[in-house]
Amino acid sequence: MKTCLLNPLFTEPIDSKRERYFVRSGSRWPASYTKERGRVGRYIPFPFYLAYAAAILERASCPVTVMDAVAENLSEEAVLAFVRDEAPDLVVYETTTPTVHLDLALAGRIKAAAPRTEIALCGPHATTFPREVLQEEPSVDYVLLYEYENTLYELVTRKAGGGDMASLPGIAYRQDGRIVLQPEYQPIDPLDQLPFPARHLFPDPRRPDTAVYWDGFCQHRPAVQMHASRGCPFRCDFCLWTQVMYQDGKYRTFTPARVVDEMEEAVRRFGAKEIYFDDDDFTINKKHVLGICLEIQRRGLHVPWSCMGDAVVPDQEMIDAMADAGCVGMKFGVESAAPRILDRLGKPVDLDRVRQVARWCSRRKIKTHATITFGLWEENRETMETSLAFVKDLDVDSVQFSITSPFPGTRYFREMEETGRLKSRNWEDYDGSRSAVVAFPHLSLEEIQAFCERAPGRWLLAKARDPKWLLRQAGHFRRLARGQGLAGVRGRLERVREIVWG
Repeated sequence: MKTCLLNPLFTEPIDSKRERYFVRSGSRWPASYTKERGRVGRYIPFPFYLAYAAAILERASCPVTVMDAVAENLSEEAVLAFVRDEAPDLVVYETTTPTVHLDLALAGRIKAAAPRTEIALCGPHATTFPREVLQEEPSVDYVLLYEYENTLYELVTRKAGGGDMASLPGIAYRQDGRIVLQPEYQPIDPLDQLPFPARHLFPDPRRPDTAVYWDGFCQHRPAVQMHASRGCPFRCDFCLWTQVMYQDGKYRTFTPARVVDEMEEAVRRFGAKEIYFDDDDFTINKKHVLGICLEIQRRGLHVPWSCMGDAVVPDQEMIDAMADAGCVGMKFGVESAAPRILDRLGKPVDLDRVRQVARWCSRRKIKTHATITFGLWEENRETMETSLAFVKDLDVDSVQFSITSPFPGTRYFREMEETGRLKSRNWEDYDGSRSAVVAFPHLSLEEIQAFCERAPGRWLLAKARDPKWLLRQAGHFRRLARGQGLAGVRGRLERVREIVWG
């Protein structure tokens, strides 16, 4: 039974030169970004779950092929032609909330192009609304819930062997004209049972190229994206992936030896010049982080690495160990600096601790990136200004501002829905990069969107007045020039221009 794993590309025109593209597989926060027409976007996350699923199927000698249209900038027509040519028995792709209507329409076109091919959808939106997905689009045959890698393997092997779905947890399907929902969740634990992601198949087995996957925070190219863990013990009400895909389940880690084994493969086989750990939160468990750092040093592995972490758990010992083991960058979420919002955040953010972590990183030349999200609970103009003022003063190298999307399946969505504060049920509006959908007593949706648009420029102009900060950026640019060449420097300067002048 042949399986085809897809990551479709959906775009919207902005003007004659630019278009908006949707980031899908590999991102914990579905959103759209801007790119030049006809070119690959500047942010392309690696589709981890598709790649783990591909590796599991390969390990079991199940035929599998891949097309990542986002990474290759391929049209829907190219995707349909690929499916027709490959003639798979099963097509699988992830859904997101802002693209779900496009996802379902694509299923109909795939079925029209390849009538014998079955279609399975997965991802957070389909996991939240499995019945609705199957009711709305008859071309969809299965919905794979939650972490779907093992579920997909079981589906493929049972279909190939003539077995039934009755005892398979984590799936929804049709049987005798009715929808069968089997929502039991079985987390993958221990994580070491997973093979390395099948990077050699992406973005297309005919043209494998890990260098196409890119997060602009990285300082060396190619940068291979990895996971060292899954889940998070913090309980932020707006967090999509931990609540929906992991069902607020157990935080799990790969063993340090397994992590460094994969790092070595990334360097040896795929030419990685940097590793980026795109975990839900890399720095949650101090013992785990120190174990990885010790294993890197024990093996004499010299490769720069960066991570998505937090400013809650790290202490000076952890930051020093990370730097000694090659860490050159860390992202972390601040979310808000308003006390009444922090009180409801779900993780114990201490603003003094955030300042200290930023200073520790700066002292060890670890590049830092903080994230702020506008539109939480009782947001108003004053709380947004408080958050902006805080990160203006914070000793970090870059900041990301976004709008909180109350994604379906999260506690934040349920609260906003129950209190009548959702102003849209058009899923296309649930785009955290540009749309607000939650009403506030003294703040309009338009004000949130306008404030978020202006915040990066206001932050950068404030930091540009700090000679110490400018001197540090000169050092980061030198590292960038060594790691990416002049093209990387030009790209970063172009991004600065966009922030300041739009």
